[in-house]
Amino acid sequence: MEMRAKQILGMLMATLVLACGTMTAQDVTTLPIKEEQHLYEMVAEFINNGAANHQFGYLADVAGLNSIFSSTTTKNETTASFTFVVDARAFQVFNHGGVRITDRIGTCTIYLNNGPSDFNNPASFSQGTPIQVSTYRQTVLVNTQTNTFTSSNTHTITDVATFNLNGVNYRLGQVGKQFRSTYLGVVNVNQPPLVTGWFAAETIGMK
Repeated sequence: MEMRAKQILGMLMATLVLACGTMTAQDVTTLPIKEEQHLYEMVAEFINNGAANHQFGYLADVAGLNSIFSSTTTKNETTASFTFVVDARAFQVFNHGGVRITDRIGTCTIYLNNGPSDFNNPASFSQGTPIQVSTYRQTVLVNTQTNTFTSSNTHTITDVATFNLNGVNYRLGQVGKQFRSTYLGVVNVNQPPLVTGWFAAETIGMK
């Protein structure tokens, strides 16, 4: 009888462990990436130093989340829940008349921000917890007459981490999924420049 009771107790404990594991898995909501789906909006600045390109900014919109700022009235880098940083290097540049093409590769990291960020302090955009990492391929088209540019970028997600926002556990995308971002920006012509330029962007899911 004692042996039988121990067996039953063991089976109950195993069932409880499995149930808890199932509940834990169900408690995480993945914000999926689907083909041609609007995903994120970005506001950022960048600094070029030779071939090196450093981008830093915040997400102004995330598909599937209603509130991504800590304030309902002030919505900027100081209240953003999500920031991002891109570090890339140029591997080829083409100049022709008043236009220029620059190609870069690097990485993009999205963070759950843990404090106010400040565009006067680029490091403040990477102070949070990394929740998505992707490889990054960029092609920039610059109008050197107007100092404006557009950029087409491809991201392939290599890592995601669970994060908690307003009491709910999420994951931002899925490993292996791709999305493209399109930048519209202006190059800073002030001398000496504090930053090389500014841009806003939209991202769309890929197949």
